[in-house]
Amino acid sequence: MGPSFYEFIMRYADEAANDPMSRLANAVSKDIAFPKQSHDFQEISDYLEKNSHYSRLLSIFDDAWHQYQYAI
Repeated sequence: MGPSFYEFIMRYADEAANDPMSRLANAVSKDIAFPKQSHDFQEISDYLEKNSHYSRLLSIFDDAWHQYQYAI
């Protein structure tokens, strides 16, 4: 199995950047409870939906997930 979603999104972590993928990656990088080993859309989506600090990033997650699927 390829990289987890966490490993994929961390490629975009950059505190100086303000593009959508970097905003999501930066939020995930600061979240110690994020399911880092998960490859499961539903598990990650449910987690993000239950955490209000991701509310503005949910649409970005959908785009990021599609890119993740093509990368693995």
